[in-house]
Amino acid sequence: MPLAGAEALQAGVATPLSPGSAALIEPASTFEIRVGAPARDARLVLFDAQDVLVPATVEAEVGAESRFGLVPLDPLRPGSAYWLRLEGLGGRLVRSDDGRSFEPLVLPLQITGSPLPRAPPKKALKKRPG
Repeated sequence: MPLAGAEALQAGVATPLSPGSAALIEPASTFEIRVGAPARDARLVLFDAQDVLVPATVEAEVGAESRFGLVPLDPLRPGSAYWLRLEGLGGRLVRSDDGRSFEPLVLPLQITGSPLPRAPPKKALKKRPG
């Protein structure tokens, strides 16, 4: 798919995104991708490092240039990796309105900050002799 632009937005600051390298972005970022073709058969999704779909609101505007926006419902985890992906609705390939097929567009992301500490394991309660 001909990429016209991709960026992460946070507090009015845009960080460009590209398929070749992970962009360093803020946990509260939102995302916008523009492609230079009408693409009604496409969706923008966000996955975490374990390939779990991140809940988000998504919008699409299809015209001569199509625009896809994604806003995660919760801030992203500091220090974590994610994948923003423009993929087909009915399958992996993205199809433009003129019938051409394109590989999914994958944009790696790295969230700023240190990973949150894991909760310590809970200790098993010992039974008292009865």
